[in-house]
Amino acid sequence: MSEQIDYPLSSPLDELSEWQRVVRPLRVSADGYLRLATNRLSVDSDYTWEMHRHSDHELLWAIDGVLEVRTPETVYTVPSGVSLWIPSYVPHEVTARSGTELSCTWLVASDVTGLDRVVALSTPPLLEQVLDHLTRDDLTDAARRRAEAFAIDLVEPVPRLIFDVPLPTTPWLRQIADQLVASPADTRSVEEWATDAKVSTRTLTRRFPAETGLTFSEWRMRLRAHHAMQLLALGRSISFVSRRTGFRSESAFGAAFRRTMGVTPGEFASLIDHPRAPMTDWLQD
Repeated sequence: MSEQIDYPLSSPLDELSEWQRVVRPLRVSADGYLRLATNRLSVDSDYTWEMHRHSDHELLWAIDGVLEVRTPETVYTVPSGVSLWIPSYVPHEVTARSGTELSCTWLVASDVTGLDRVVALSTPPLLEQVLDHLTRDDLTDAARRRAEAFAIDLVEPVPRLIFDVPLPTTPWLRQIADQLVASPADTRSVEEWATDAKVSTRTLTRRFPAETGLTFSEWRMRLRAHHAMQLLALGRSISFVSRRTGFRSESAFGAAFRRTMGVTPGEFASLIDHPRAPMTDWLQD
C-alpha cells in the first residue's frame, strides 16, 4: 500500500506551482480555456522534482536521454521513445540527469477515462506533432479545442513498454530496497542483508518475491539494469557502468545486462542514440 502522506497537490492547468517555475509558462488560449498543456525543457544539471501529485493526468517522456520516475510502490526507467502515463492524484518523483530533454503534458482528468494506473504509452510522431501544434500562440479557441480532442484520442496504452522495479511494502524490506536504490553497487549478500535486518535468510528470501514478484537476486539485477540504463544513456563507458552497478568485470556486467534486457550494454547505448522507432520496437519484443 502507498504511504499515507499528504504530498503537495498542484494543478498545472490552473497555475504554476513552485516546482514548475523552472520551465517556461504554459500556453493558454485567449479566453483561458485549456484542456491540455505541454511543457518541454532541457536540464543542464541533475534535477529532481520531489514527490508530488496533480489533480490532472500527466504524460511524461524523455525526448533525449532517460528519466527516472518513482511512485510509492515502484521505480520506473523511461527511455526516449516511451511515455509514462501518470493518472491524477498519483504521487510521483521525477529525476532528470544533466543533458536530458523531456516533455510533460497535462490533461484534464475528466477528459480521459480507462487509464487509472501508471502505464507505458508509445509516443507516435502524430501525437508529438499535435502537441507541437498546440504550443502555437495564434490558434483560435475552436482550433485549439479540435486539436486537444484529437490529441486525447491518440493517447493509448501499450503493454510491456516500460522497465520498472517494484518496491516492497514491509518496512524492513523497504529499508533494504531503499538502500539498494540509493547504492546499487552495494554487494552485500542476502545473508548479510538478513542479518542487518535482524531476520532469518529464509524469511527474507520468502517475503521478497511475495511482495515484488521477484527473488532478491532477480530484483537486485533488475535494479542494477535500471541504473545502468541511465548511465549508458548519458554516454558513460561500459567499464564505468559495470563498476557503478557492483560488477567486478565488464564481461560479468555484460552477461547479466543481456539476460535482463535482451541486448548487450553496447547495443542498448546505440539504440538510445537512434530515432525512437528502434527503441520502441525493441521494448515491445
